[in-house]
Amino acid sequence: MFSIYKEMWERRWMLRTLSLHEMKREYAGTLLGFIWGLVNPLMRIAVFWFVFSIGARAGSPVNGAPYFAWLAVGMISWFLLNDGFRLSQKSFRSKRGLIKNTPFPIAILPAVQILFSYYTHLILLAVILLVMAFTLDTFSAYWLQIIYYDFAALMLLLGLGTVTAPLVAVSKDFGRFLDTIMVFLFWMTPVFWSIDNLGSLATVIKLNPFHYIVQGYRDSILFQIGFWEQPIYTLYFWILVIVLLILGNYLYKRMKPIFLDIM
Repeated sequence: MFSIYKEMWERRWMLRTLSLHEMKREYAGTLLGFIWGLVNPLMRIAVFWFVFSIGARAGSPVNGAPYFAWLAVGMISWFLLNDGFRLSQKSFRSKRGLIKNTPFPIAILPAVQILFSYYTHLILLAVILLVMAFTLDTFSAYWLQIIYYDFAALMLLLGLGTVTAPLVAVSKDFGRFLDTIMVFLFWMTPVFWSIDNLGSLATVIKLNPFHYIVQGYRDSILFQIGFWEQPIYTLYFWILVIVLLILGNYLYKRMKPIFLDIM
């Protein structure tokens, strides 16, 4: 049932090596190296804070948390989800030269791209936590809960990546469709606005699994709320992840001969 994930686990050291190689290749030839992985997301956070807080004058505290802190924590979790999904769903198509010309274990490619995005995320997360510790003058044991939400995010991305990578390998149009969906989810996930403003519609938004991760980051860093305090929502999230993992394994086995032939 989980043969693709078994192969990923058996080749975990190769997976780690390749993801680090991807990171080195990404910043090769640049003067600042991996620091560029911080500059872009930090600039985006600053721009969105200026637009919503200064320009639109919508930057009032959210449940007692300063808007900038609330926005920054939400955005760093979104960057992980967005980058991990964007790279993993294109992992087969973007490496078609490698797949066609070498006997490569292609099953690990979605996980390689997810792990690459996670390494960049860890650097950004460390910077944001240091800023939070100094500016908010606080630290909580709940911050350790981020380990759980990172694991949840990686499992979600693995499920989404294994489901979509074979489909994108077969159809480039499907990849463009997913890019459009991610733009839609970017605005529909409460990254810039509070879900408390929606009233009864909040339940619909919570069906989006990305919200579970974004809100989980905020609950951990800003609000000291444990994931065990939302057992039904947590159960829904993990059931969805398991369904995606099963579906991803099924699609990979059924579609591998097709996309290998097309590519």
